[in-house]
Amino acid sequence: MDLQRNGKDYDKIAGELLLRLIEGDSLTSRELQDTAWCLWQTRTPLADVPVALRSALGGIESCGRKPPGRALASSFLYSFAPERPGMPEASATLCRIAERLGKPWAELQTEFALLDWKKGPPSVAGRALDLRKSPTEILAKAGLRAQDSLSGYVQACGGELLLRLANTKAISTVERLSLVEAIALNGKRKLIFEPHGPLVANALLLAFGDREPDDDLKQQYLDLLLALFDDPRLRPGNWTRMEEAAGIAKRWLTKQTLRQFLDIVDQVALERMFLYRRKFWEAVYQLGLIHAAWVVFDTAASRLAFHTFGKELRYGRFDGSVQSGQCVLILRVGRGVVAEWSHMGKCIIWNDAEAADAPQLYEGLYRPHRLRSNASDSIHHSVFAVTHWPLDGPSSWQTKVANKLHQMNGIRIPSSSYKVSG
Repeated sequence: MDLQRNGKDYDKIAGELLLRLIEGDSLTSRELQDTAWCLWQTRTPLADVPVALRSALGGIESCGRKPPGRALASSFLYSFAPERPGMPEASATLCRIAERLGKPWAELQTEFALLDWKKGPPSVAGRALDLRKSPTEILAKAGLRAQDSLSGYVQACGGELLLRLANTKAISTVERLSLVEAIALNGKRKLIFEPHGPLVANALLLAFGDREPDDDLKQQYLDLLLALFDDPRLRPGNWTRMEEAAGIAKRWLTKQTLRQFLDIVDQVALERMFLYRRKFWEAVYQLGLIHAAWVVFDTAASRLAFHTFGKELRYGRFDGSVQSGQCVLILRVGRGVVAEWSHMGKCIIWNDAEAADAPQLYEGLYRPHRLRSNASDSIHHSVFAVTHWPLDGPSSWQTKVANKLHQMNGIRIPSSSYKVSG
């Protein structure tokens, strides 16, 4: 609240009113209006002093004029926070006098129990969910002023609605994204209320569980989430208040990274070679074996990735010379880690992702030699390496890699899931 509203210094007024309220002085209608605006937002909130609170609410309730009660209702909405002193008492007073306050207060109380500090926000949130509108839109249509759109009450209603969205599957993917944006974001696509951050992530992601939206909509979700909270793989601290949502975002990013690697390599390498690799790694992903993914691009591939996927793409770069267009896909598969080189490079698998020589995911720069190994294609070695040849048959590279992954994780990859027909 602007404490200089209408040219008044409410900090000063609160100090002057406090002693009079404690002494039980009778206040004029104008003074009672000022009292309502001094209950929570001033340097010395009158609601923090029980005797002053009782005196103020009693004076407003017994006053025969509407303005003090309306001022109390507006102050209550603006400062609304259930944990604040005086909220339950002010709510009880407002519920008793709501009918005599006139429009829009009487109608809002009848329709939503608006002035009931427990029932109001859930009631507004329920209507907003039914109509697929934000609480601000619901309340504005019912007659509240635009200035109330940033009130504590709207924050509470929005929080309640975001909680419901996190547990509601009966809403389309498009509607969910649109509604979350309407509830929580301003014109610059920043959070209106910072405490809504975890609720926004949960509202967008938790209802999906193991499901996923189609790639275009998933990209829109990720674009928004990464803009608000950054990448959970790179900035896990930003996601500590929404760890379940972070897990879903990481899973989506893993699939996105796999697709981005394969899409870029499709453009810079031999088509026939990567047709087989795409089929194989997508089959491994579908089995749930890939827990994390990160891609490393050289300069030429990174330029192509930027033009293809935009500036929000996250990836590593080579710190050293490689063939033009060269890329590496680093995968966490079970307890091991895989480095899948593009072009004529090898597929290399380390049994233990924590081994000193195993590459780590999510780094910014990689020395090329740290992503290579001269190990054999024996699945019994702690580091396994195989060239991408032959493409078919019982001795194909896919069969060898599938056998290695089975040996490491105990999950067999059916050859039918990665067989390329035609």
